[in-house]
Amino acid sequence: MPSKMCFRRLRLATFLMILSGPLLAQDCDPKTYASTPSDQFREHADGTVTDTKSKLTWMRCPLGMQWQGGNCVGVAAQYEWVDAGRFIKRMNGNDGFAGHRDWRLPALKELEGIVEHRCISPAINLEIFPATPPTGFWSATPEKDYDKGVW
Repeated sequence: MPSKMCFRRLRLATFLMILSGPLLAQDCDPKTYASTPSDQFREHADGTVTDTKSKLTWMRCPLGMQWQGGNCVGVAAQYEWVDAGRFIKRMNGNDGFAGHRDWRLPALKELEGIVEHRCISPAINLEIFPATPPTGFWSATPEKDYDKGVW
């Protein structure tokens, strides 16, 4: 991705790749400090949050779900990587999301910035991203050992 696309104000979209299996309860180690405490994020009424550390803005709900009354409602959509790119292009070309038309797949390093290291299934702060399933998410970062793969 060109460096000009990496502006700090650029909005990020996480695109859900549902693998399989039922949703499991999150498991967190209460003895470990949070790597992404809730006060690290500035919440917006439009279904987004801004990470005050990275200055990146994230959707709070997976695609297919909508932010209503402080929660994600609906069913998370499933996308292949190519289809996720097409969806984001159409979304930005239309009305965008939350008043922004510069959404993109995040780089792997950016996704790592919102990982909650003391939790698993999912490894994320569920107060900030309440409907995150314990599955994978697409990134824009190519897999280094396979030129056609992405993380």
